[in-house]
Amino acid sequence: MSDIGFISSRPGVGYLRWKGLLLDVDGTLTFRGRLIPGAEVALTEFRRRGLLLRFATNIDSRPPESVRAHLLGLGLDVRSGEVINPPLVALRLMQAEPDRCWHCLVGPDLEDFLRPRAFAGQQAGRPAGASAGQDLQEYASGGRQVDRVLVGYCPQVDYRMLNEAFRQLLGGADLVALQKGRYFFAPDGTNLDTGALVAALEYASGKQARVLGKPARDFFAMCLEDLGLAPDEVAVVGDDPASDVAGARAVGAFAILVRTGKSAAAVGRGRQRAEGEGPLGSTGGPSGCAGGVAGGPTQGADAGPGATHPDLVVDSVADVLRWL
Repeated sequence: MSDIGFISSRPGVGYLRWKGLLLDVDGTLTFRGRLIPGAEVALTEFRRRGLLLRFATNIDSRPPESVRAHLLGLGLDVRSGEVINPPLVALRLMQAEPDRCWHCLVGPDLEDFLRPRAFAGQQAGRPAGASAGQDLQEYASGGRQVDRVLVGYCPQVDYRMLNEAFRQLLGGADLVALQKGRYFFAPDGTNLDTGALVAALEYASGKQARVLGKPARDFFAMCLEDLGLAPDEVAVVGDDPASDVAGARAVGAFAILVRTGKSAAAVGRGRQRAEGEGPLGSTGGPSGCAGGVAGGPTQGADAGPGATHPDLVVDSVADVLRWL
């Protein structure tokens, strides 16, 4: 194992005191639809040692139980209620604001999950005459004044749908993003992510989106509340400095960066540039996020709140076991 264990001297946070872990999914446990080596063994050992686990992921294309089903299919022991993702945050926000009218620009897998709460007073289920392919955003407002425009991963998006969301923003609605990733790694290649749609609507409307997923402080605070643990009792494990590390630092949790997924891709791009080749479609950090890693950051304690410098860098999630 190479260069493992750059450890922070941040006072008051000891890695031997962890009672729970917030584990990223894509890039930390899986990559391009397959398990990262050692992930299954690591998860089993985390549970054997009595650690409380939550799978804190920015996957916004599916409800949390669908994400869980996928991970179960890969052989990971993920239990009901342990997956926390932006659609779950959106649902809870809708439940907390029952009088708000939402216009949803999301993928088909989220329609049934969000429909019962997307519009106050709207009867659950698809309205009469609506085709199976008709999306939630087309009929959710029912002619009412829209309060929130929710944007998530939406592979079926077209100009008409994007323009309708834009008009709702001009009409006074607030912009809410499930997450703002620029692109992600899929089994068939690198794909455009939700952040591209959000950026287009921000630019056109002049409004700044409220982000529900990582690295939002509220997302991590919700995860901690769900665990029932204090920040100094929890470590966040992920592959993305801009979402996992920044979020951990925002709430005061211990931040562990793994050199898989986006971090590994960032190192690969660094080698390409050193050899005179171009970067992968982005000038940002890993997966197009700000603040890349190449060789691993070390001391993160002095960077201040919200910084993207981790407290610990390891090669993979399996190497976290060495620090328990």
